[in-house]
Amino acid sequence: MPTILIVDDDVHARLILGKHIERLGYKAIEAPSAHEALALLFGEAAVPVDIVISDVWMPGMSGIDLLKAVRERSPHLPVAMISARATLSSSLEAINSGAFAYITKPFRSEEIAQVIARGMQRIEELRLQKALEQDFARLAQVEQQLRNISASEDREMLSSLIIGLRHELGNIVSAIVLNLEVLRQSRDLPESLRENLDDLQASANDLSALIARFRDYPQSDALNAEVDLREVVIAAIDVARARPSAARIEISYEGDEEQLWVRGAEPELKRAVLNLLDNAVEAARRRVQVSLMEKHGRALLIIDDDGHGFDKALLENAFLPTSTTKLREGFMRGLGLGLFITRMVISLHGGTIRLENRPESGARAILELPIHTPSEE
Repeated sequence: MPTILIVDDDVHARLILGKHIERLGYKAIEAPSAHEALALLFGEAAVPVDIVISDVWMPGMSGIDLLKAVRERSPHLPVAMISARATLSSSLEAINSGAFAYITKPFRSEEIAQVIARGMQRIEELRLQKALEQDFARLAQVEQQLRNISASEDREMLSSLIIGLRHELGNIVSAIVLNLEVLRQSRDLPESLRENLDDLQASANDLSALIARFRDYPQSDALNAEVDLREVVIAAIDVARARPSAARIEISYEGDEEQLWVRGAEPELKRAVLNLLDNAVEAARRRVQVSLMEKHGRALLIIDDDGHGFDKALLENAFLPTSTTKLREGFMRGLGLGLFITRMVISLHGGTIRLENRPESGARAILELPIHTPSEE
């Protein structure tokens, strides 16, 4: 049973609020002062608490000071403030100090129910966030292992890693979809944020489709098909040109007319190239240049844009899970997994990918794959 800590120097206020909380099905515990609340939360005989509801005006140590102390020691513990003498300055100070809600006395039962529901929702979101962080950490380990053995002939180990990769990606997609459902149910969600949720949903759908295709790899030679990389690149360019985001961007291609053969899975190679193109179009001001050539026995694909280039922090962490080049009005578009999965796919194909800033401004993505000589058959 979730436990709610009530902090108020008024015994009658604690009694009334406690009765409301117990009627809602939660356990209520009380503290008559901020100092006693801190002892309950962090003392030698600390009690597990899910949500704190504190009065603002109390002698000795105020509710705002209690809030700040809680945020220092347990930044994720939800704290709501309540007051009979609410002022604009006290409300702003409470919110700026990390309170997730601020209500005034006399309060209604439905107000308390809403505050607790919001607090429990925040707890669930934090739980899912921690689970996602753990999944992303394991995912990064699996991807590093894939990169280490992708050029080897140990197909059994590769198959095991792909199975592990599917499992981790499946966990992440499940958590993301659940988070999206929670957010969509919010009545106060601004329209701009709903658009970002649509982007996240589209990314989750793409990731689900990728996981479905990965199911084939351990049981077949899906990564051993003979693929004309030139055909893959031109097809990806055609798709990128047709997107609304590329309406004002010129995407030009330069390369030999001859076929350039590699081994791999054509859908995944196309998705990887298209992801790099989408990022370049997103960053470009007017032009994206795509070049494909053979160099030293390897296929070399270079994608240049004339945008502002990468900032140093992003360039150093571009391939980490949750790293993204797509931000709009402070919100992340997509899942931040695009470049991570792109490098993962290229690693599975025995290739490499790197990003850099062009000397003349703009960004550059360089993809290399081993050349394959097709059989006469």
